[in-house]
Amino acid sequence: MKNKNLIIGTLAVLLLVSLVFNYKSNETVIKDKVATTRENVKSEVSDVTVSVEKKAKTNYALAKAKVALLRSQVALEIDKSEQKAKEELDKASNYLSEAKETADEKTKAEIDLLKTKVNATKKSVEQKRDDALVNLSDSIDDLITISVKYNDKFQSEKQKNIATINRKYAELKAEEALLKAKIAAQSEKTYTQAQTYLEEANDWYIRSKEYGTQEIKSNKEQIQKDIADAQSYLDKKDKEARNKIADILQKASDNIRKD
Repeated sequence: MKNKNLIIGTLAVLLLVSLVFNYKSNETVIKDKVATTRENVKSEVSDVTVSVEKKAKTNYALAKAKVALLRSQVALEIDKSEQKAKEELDKASNYLSEAKETADEKTKAEIDLLKTKVNATKKSVEQKRDDALVNLSDSIDDLITISVKYNDKFQSEKQKNIATINRKYAELKAEEALLKAKIAAQSEKTYTQAQTYLEEANDWYIRSKEYGTQEIKSNKEQIQKDIADAQSYLDKKDKEARNKIADILQKASDNIRKD
């Protein structure tokens, strides 16, 4: 009888150790997944930030070139100073070169054409030709066209990139909450905690929908319905909640890969 009790006691201890080990193992795996996802999002955000910075530099350099050309016009037309006009034309050319360094291929081609026109304008000024002011005015018009078009595109992409960063951050926080819910759902004792994490995930999905397309919003709304179903199973103390949460996590990962 003692041996039987001893065996039962030993098995109970081994079972408890196994459960604790599995829980810790799952927790470690989940933490690692959260860390990996966080690093991936961090990398994507960094790439977006670099892209925005490059476009901002091009936009700023084009604005400086435009000011330089306008100064050149004032110098030539009002101040009657050919020297000042040439100096400003040189500055404009340098700013255009600066803009080209961080511009996209299409804008680079437009800048090259404009630089050719600016250099021709400078020659007109040096040769004191009658068409100098007309050439300068044409250069300014062309630069204004390029600058306005690029600025509109830049502002639009900037807002889009900011929205993307905000959405990815919200999705990351939602996944983190879902992973914590999955851990908590392994035991009935922590079902209440799992409910809290699911509610947190739902809140993050609500935020993420502010920055998504209609397709993304539809996918998030379906996940929110799935979260509500999982919460219902938790209320009934039904172990099926664990599978529901696992399915939600899979859908969340699939949606992120589609982006």
